[in-house]
Amino acid sequence: MKLRFEHDFQQKIMQQHFEEHFTLDSAAAVQKWRSAWMQELKSWHSPYKLIVDCTNLTFVASAESTDAMSRMLRFFEGLFLKSVVGFGFNADQGHDKLGFKVVQSFEEAQREAGVRGLRSATAPADFRDSIQFQNHFAQHVIEMSFSDDAVIDSKDKIAAIKSKLTNNLMQWHSKWSLLIDCSRLSFNPEFNGEWTKLETYFRGFFMKVVVGYSPAPEARENYPFRTFRARHAAVAQLESEGHFMGNDAHCRTKSKV
Repeated sequence: MKLRFEHDFQQKIMQQHFEEHFTLDSAAAVQKWRSAWMQELKSWHSPYKLIVDCTNLTFVASAESTDAMSRMLRFFEGLFLKSVVGFGFNADQGHDKLGFKVVQSFEEAQREAGVRGLRSATAPADFRDSIQFQNHFAQHVIEMSFSDDAVIDSKDKIAAIKSKLTNNLMQWHSKWSLLIDCSRLSFNPEFNGEWTKLETYFRGFFMKVVVGYSPAPEARENYPFRTFRARHAAVAQLESEGHFMGNDAHCRTKSKV
């Protein structure tokens, strides 16, 4: 099972997208979905709604699979799930028996969920999609990396980082530092000023410092923040400056934009 997740913490929506065909025909198959879903809940601390892309999902109804689906949905309702709606409806794939409503389009699913302005998890890969975050809560560090080669060469890309990082901050209630994997990231120096504005913005949300690691040798001087050749060196710098560990909790008081 290849299941991709997209979280919008501001609108309190989780999206799930089956990237390859998957058949729910037994309690064991339902358990695979439940386990992957449960793993993602580590990021959530509040009620949420779920939108599921059912295009590649087939449900084979039987006493066993229907009971397993019912128990799974009840289980997650006890863990802050408010509602679930699917899209990509196909009666031949058993979507009318899944135990939750499945509509035709992603736009219909948004309306059913009572939200708007979401990006579908099925959208073609772009710069925003390549941005990835790993939260190291104990160390008060957010680590940003890129799944594809990325060049900061426009205000739109700076805005994409700002938007996605702001969304990720919905999980945070303490000071934090930003650690950036630069192995697939390069900068056009003309936009370093825009990056400085970005840093100023996030300092208003308790960001302490930005450091990078694994910079491209030919572009090392173009990064608008301090970089180190190896990750452990960047982490050591955070530790030596008192930025890698911390016990001060600060709930944000600013509203999101």
